[in-house]
Amino acid sequence: MPLPESIRCKVSSESVGSITIVPVAAVTMTLDDLAGKVLGVCGKDGERVAAVLARGSLVSGDSRYRWSPIDASPEEVSALLDRFPDYEPDRRFDPEFCVLMVFRDGRGEFEIPREVGSQKRFLRRRNFWDQAMALVAEWQPRCERYSYSAEADVFAVELSAESRDALAGLGALLRYSSLDARIRALRGDRIWVFAHRRERDR
Repeated sequence: MPLPESIRCKVSSESVGSITIVPVAAVTMTLDDLAGKVLGVCGKDGERVAAVLARGSLVSGDSRYRWSPIDASPEEVSALLDRFPDYEPDRRFDPEFCVLMVFRDGRGEFEIPREVGSQKRFLRRRNFWDQAMALVAEWQPRCERYSYSAEADVFAVELSAESRDALAGLGALLRYSSLDARIRALRGDRIWVFAHRRERDR
């Protein structure tokens, strides 16, 4: 019997510290959507993916997904995994397809999505995103992994004290003062940039 192309799932919250009864939502997911969430946790490991499908339960982020167990043969799992991209360590960085930047400061990690970074501050002619992407491209980022949950290649960018200062100097271009403050307080020696692939490469 072939693998189902749509799966009925129950979704509930797994938020830490929650003591209230959380409603459970019932959703119908495609096989690819469910497999993408499984890959986001397991990676492209056929045995682990088969085990999760058979278990019928997965925690992804703050959500728990439950479905009727799916028994898949090694051949079926292999064919399913072939639908998804492989990690390409030599993949070229292209700012055009970047959608998210992840930074670290003294409070932990924080994100700046493209749609936020591209907004212009009042009376500013430039935006943070375009200027930051120009800097990142100069710093020769390397492809560190492929994120199946985000459907994006993750490029790691090594930072020196000078490059941290350069990014911090762009904080004034951000529309939100809270993000400006966090950019100015950057710590660590690395940031990450998520980039989608061209449609024909998927």
